Amino acid sequence: MVTSLFVFALGIAALEWFFEHKQNRKGVYFTKPAVLVLLIAWAWLSVDMPALMTRYDTASMMWFLVGLAFSLAGDVFLMLPDKFFLPGLLAFLLTHVFYTVGFEHLVPPKGSGPAAGVIAAVLVVIAAWLYSRLAAGMEQSGKAKMRFPVLLYTIVIMLMVYAALLSLFDPQWTVLPAVLVSAGAVLFLISDVVNGWARFIRPLPNYRVIIMVTYHLGQFGIIVGAVLHFTALLNA
Repeated sequence: MVTSLFVFALGIAALEWFFEHKQNRKGVYFTKPAVLVLLIAWAWLSVDMPALMTRYDTASMMWFLVGLAFSLAGDVFLMLPDKFFLPGLLAFLLTHVFYTVGFEHLVPPKGSGPAAGVIAAVLVVIAAWLYSRLAAGMEQSGKAKMRFPVLLYTIVIMLMVYAALLSLFDPQWTVLPAVLVSAGAVLFLISDVVNGWARFIRPLPNYRVIIMVTYHLGQFGIIVGAVLHFTALLNA
């Protein structure tokens, strides 16, 4: 049953991408939240949360489930009229906060200082360039009041990506889970960059499909990686 849920979630995600391509909003309204509901159900059933919560090194799995719940709320808000964009932004900001807490990597793992410094520097450069472009777009489109929320969101998502990438250098994380969460975080970032670009600068071709494909694959990567990691710690 658990595996079937995962396969079903992937199938519904692919269907959502198809509806985005066909601009079938009714189909999107059904499939978009359904993907997250199924992913939450799969993650919950895939781990032994009571057992995970009894140990300090596995209890952080809870934060990924909380993050998924806020992602679901964000998905719903962003399907509504533009006046709900800010609540949607806040919901996803909290998602990134919870994922960052779950990774527990804002302090670099022992011996990873130089690599962490390079990653941080690259992300800072990307964030500065990206925000400067988005801020200019917001100014030109009459949405200057969104500059601070978008700045805050940019900082938080970069912290999440940073924390995810540091799992590659943490001996507690085996290779597959670390690669999955790192790739997932980068895909989530790409999704948000394309979304912000479309809203505040100009839409890219097939931007809705790009946003949702990278978003869903990002979420799957992060959550599958987290499930594998914390399950392995519990069974070690």
